Amino acid sequence: MKKHLILFLTILLIIIVIVCVNIIQNQNIKKQLTEFNAEYEKYTNTVIYGTDIATLINKAIDNNNKNNISKDEKGLYQDNGQDSILIDIIMITDEENQETTTYRMENIEKVGITQFISNFSLTTFKSSNVEYHQSTGKIAKITFEQLESISY
Repeated sequence: MKKHLILFLTILLIIIVIVCVNIIQNQNIKKQLTEFNAEYEKYTNTVIYGTDIATLINKAIDNNNKNNISKDEKGLYQDNGQDSILIDIIMITDEENQETTTYRMENIEKVGITQFISNFSLTTFKSSNVEYHQSTGKIAKITFEQLESISY
């Protein structure tokens, strides 16, 4: 009888430990997801400068390189549905006619982040769209819009 009770208690203890470990792992995953998204979400719904856009572009490119996100024939990162990050910047090209052009972060990187900062460091932007990967909940895409045109 004692052997059955000890065996039952041992099995129960093992089950409790497994459940506790799973709960802790899930909490850690949620915490990491929240911290990851917070790095990008702090720039949303607020007016930011071109220097902040440059910082975000560098973070997103580093993230995509770290996660081996593939590029298409044009050199643009592809959405992999899990941990890729894409950033679009809508720039005013003709304020009088309210014309805009959308640039992907890779286009700005090709021209040069330093050049972008030189030209747009004090230009203001605001996020207009944030998308998340359905499978992981991570930030997938952020779109920023230029708020005013720059005049020289």
